[in-house]
This record gives sequence, C-alpha cells and structure tokens, in this order.
Amino acid sequence: MDQSAKPVQEHLSCGVVAIDEYYSSLTPSCGIEIFSRHLHTALAKFGIGFRETNLMTGISPARTAILLLHYTPSGFTCVDASNALIAFLVSIGSNQRLCVILHGVYARGETRFRDDGVSRAQERHIQLIIEKADTIVALSDSVARALHTWEGDSVCRRLVHLSHPGLFALEKRPSESNSYSFIGGVSRPKKNHASYRIRNLIDQCEHRGIRIWEHWTNASQLPLGLKSWRHTFGLLEDAQWSALVANASAVLCPYHTQIQPVSGIISEALSAKRFVLSTSFDAAVDFQRKFPNQIEVEDDLQRWPDILLRIRTPANHIASAAVPTWSRFAATVRRELVRLEGLGRQN
Repeated sequence: MDQSAKPVQEHLSCGVVAIDEYYSSLTPSCGIEIFSRHLHTALAKFGIGFRETNLMTGISPARTAILLLHYTPSGFTCVDASNALIAFLVSIGSNQRLCVILHGVYARGETRFRDDGVSRAQERHIQLIIEKADTIVALSDSVARALHTWEGDSVCRRLVHLSHPGLFALEKRPSESNSYSFIGGVSRPKKNHASYRIRNLIDQCEHRGIRIWEHWTNASQLPLGLKSWRHTFGLLEDAQWSALVANASAVLCPYHTQIQPVSGIISEALSAKRFVLSTSFDAAVDFQRKFPNQIEVEDDLQRWPDILLRIRTPANHIASAAVPTWSRFAATVRRELVRLEGLGRQN
C-alpha cells in the first residue's frame, strides 16, 4: 500500500463503521469462517461491520484505518495463501492499526508434529505479525506461551489473553432420556471421521451400549459398512449446533495431535456444562488444569468406554466454567478496536 495514501476514516464511536478483515478459509464450514461470522453478528450491535477478504483466494487492498486479521497455522500452509498473507502484512501503512486474533501458533522449535499443517514460511508470518500488530488477542494460554517463544528483538506491543468463547446460541439442556455422547465438527487429518482410530472408538462405545451421535460439517457420508447410533452431516444453523452439543452427556475430542492450542468445541462444551473426554493436546491439558471435574484427558482410546460409563450420571452438579460468552468476547474486542482508533488519531 502507498504509505502516503490516507485510509478510510470511520469512527467506532460514531455510527456504523467498516473494518477490513482478513482470514484464510477453504469452505464456509471451516472453523475460522464460522468464528468470523459469529464475531460479525456480535459486533454488529456496536455498529461495527466488516469488509472480508479470504486470503485463500487473493488479496484486496487494506483501505480502512483499523484492520483485523485471523491467524492460524493450518490456514496458511497453501503457498498462495501464505504469500497473500505476507503481502498484506507488508502493505500495512504507518497510519493504519492492526488487530490480530491468534487462533493458534506453533512454538519456535516445535517438534511434536503428526498430522498438523505447517507453512514453510511460518517464521516470516510470526515475525511480521509481531512487527505489525498493535494488538494481538490470544485465544488461549497455550497460544500466548507459544507466541512468546518467537519474541526476540521485537516483542508484542500489546497481548490480550481472551479465551475462545462458548456456544453462540446456548440452548437449555432438556431431559436425559435420550442421552448420547457427541463427536464431530470439521473432519480433518488431526480428527478424521473416516480414520481407523475414530471408527474403532465409536464401534467399541456402541458395543458397550454407549450411544454416539456424530455430526461432520464437511462430510456427506460415513465409510461404507460403518455406522453409529446417529450420524448427520452438513453446516448447521447456530441453534441446531448448540442443541447438539448442549444435549449431549459428553463431548468427545479424540485428536491425533498434541499441539492443538485452541479448541472451539471444548469451549462450547464447557459453556454448556458438558463433560469433555479428550486426548492430551495443549488446549485440552490447559482446560483440564482449570476445570478438573469437567474434563478428563486420556490418550488410550481403549479406556474411553469405561470412562464414559462412569460419568453417565446427570451432570447438573457441574459448575459453569469461566468461558467467555460471545457478548463478553465481542465487548472486549470492541474495546481493543476503540483503543486502536485512538492510537490512529494520535499518529
């Protein structure tokens, strides 16, 4: 961007304002795109709107004084998206202010990779984010810790710890008569609905009388010959998804990774006072330390049926976890954007 070009001046405190927003997403069922849509709705009540650019499909000039970027390592493994991100960050002018919502980052020197996507340009991404961002919102303690490993001569100007919010449309839990355990979300290498480990887990649970409801937003069918108590597919309305999570007796997270630093579905389950059974990736371990009565971490999937049978009793005794609501989350983001607007006026 031409450093002399004056960005569009629209004030957060005066009527409707538009902010240029950047992210990378392959499909509307991608977690980043769903998160972005929820954030738009939550911030609309403050008169804040967005002009979106999906860096997976190219780059649009950053025209507004305040900019918002969603970053996660898996979103920029594609060379085109990676190059578009770098071009966007380099183009930011001195009279513009950038807020980055950090959905994930791998620590410097991380070696625990399994099916985790990582860009060859990751170091360049993080260096530019630290250099250019006026505010970085870390969606978990794991993200913040990993980011600090990249700080050297350059340090984050402002790092805000703000946990991933819970269910967008929180539904009240009905009776326990149709109790089931839920597994689902986006099927991807680290949580592949067709993988042997997940199919075997479901099969073992079904044989022990544990009902499994699986819902995959980006799949259309199960592998031939395999089944579960109930299986559904496709992108749901917010209320439908919330009911699916909130009505479960337990939410299952059998990830094939150790370095997932943020888990939206765990935050959603905790906000609905649901029990979570998970493998030991970073976000799950952090949550387990905070809410030991609501989440159990176990890497041996053969033990999961026994654990689920043990916790099958109603979970009404579980206290509400300290997971931000979307209203609270949006209010905090809005305060950060107003702060950036003030910095821009001082420039």
